[in-house]
Amino acid sequence: MLRPVSPRPSATRSALARAGAVVLLTSVGLVGLSTTASADPQVTVTDESGTSDGTVTAGSVVTVSGSGFQSVQGGAGGIYVVFGWVDDAEGGAWRPSNGGATGADYLYAPDTEDAENAGFQRFVAFPGSGTAAAANGGVIAEDGSWSTPLTVPAAQFDAMDRAGDAAPVDCTQVQCGVITFGAHGIKNATNETFTPLTFSDAAAEAAAAEAEAAETAAAALEEQEAAAALAEEEAEAEADATTEPADAATTEAPTPAPADTDDDALLSPSARLALSIGGGVAALTVLVVLGIRKIRAREAAATQSGPAGGEPEGSADGTTTDGTPGDGPSTAS
Repeated sequence: MLRPVSPRPSATRSALARAGAVVLLTSVGLVGLSTTASADPQVTVTDESGTSDGTVTAGSVVTVSGSGFQSVQGGAGGIYVVFGWVDDAEGGAWRPSNGGATGADYLYAPDTEDAENAGFQRFVAFPGSGTAAAANGGVIAEDGSWSTPLTVPAAQFDAMDRAGDAAPVDCTQVQCGVITFGAHGIKNATNETFTPLTFSDAAAEAAAAEAEAAETAAAALEEQEAAAALAEEEAEAEADATTEPADAATTEAPTPAPADTDDDALLSPSARLALSIGGGVAALTVLVVLGIRKIRAREAAATQSGPAGGEPEGSADGTTTDGTPGDGPSTAS
C-alpha cells in the first residue's frame, strides 16, 4: 500500500520567498530612516532662572523642551504645546489617539495661532513641513528634540468646551500642566504627553484673598456697629425729649418789649423824599388857603366900613350909626 507523499517545495519557490523577505525588510528600513521616534518621550519645564522643580508662576515665561518625539521629515503638522488640564492623566484616556477630545477630555488656556499671540499656545512643526512657516514654537529636529517658550496663564482661567462655551479651570483644585498633542488634527500617540506642574504662588494667592476677605468683613462689621451705636444714641435723645415736664415744655419765654425804632429808618430814600415833597406841598396849600381867607376877610371889612380912606359917620352924640362908640374925639360942652 502506497503512502501519500507531500511534495517538497521547489528551489524556485524558495528563492522567491527569500527575495520577498528582503524587499519587506528593506521597506521597513526605509520607513525607519524617514521618521525617528522614541517609546518614551520626555518633557522638561524650566523657569527663567533655569530651574526645573515642577513649579510655575502665573504670568511667567517658561522654557518647554522635549526629546524622543517623533519627527517626520516633510510631514504635515507637528505638535501643539499648551498649558491646561487632562482627564485621567495616569490612564491616558484623554489622549486623542485613545479617543479623547479637546474641550471635553482635556482643556487648555485658549489662544490664537498667530505668531504674535499671547504665548499660551505654541505650534512646533515637523522639519520641512508645508506649515513650518506658521510655526511660532520652532521645529522638531530630526532626533526628535525641540524647545519653545510658553507663557503660564493664571491659576484660574476659562477654557472652551466642545460647544465653544467657557469652561472654567481652577489649577488650585485640579492638576494642571503642559500638554503636547498632534497639530492640525493629526493623532500621534508618541507625541501625546502631559507634564504636571504646580503653581508656586497658588497658596499665597489664596491666603491673600482670604486675608482681604477677612479685612473687608471686619470693616463692614465695624461700620454696622458704629451705625447701631449712633441709632441708639438718637433714640435715647428722642426719649429724653418726650419725657420732660409739661410746664417746661409749654413755658414760653417772655416776649421782649419792642425796641424803639426810627420810622424814617424803615423807609427807603425814595419814600422819604416823596413824603418830604408831599409835606411841603400840604404846608404850602395851608398857607395859600389861610392867605386867601385873610384877604377875603379884609375885603368884607372894607365893604362894610364905607369908601376906602373915609372915617365912619358919627352921630351928634359921638356914636356911630351902628350904635358903637365913635373913634373921633369928643367935644367939650
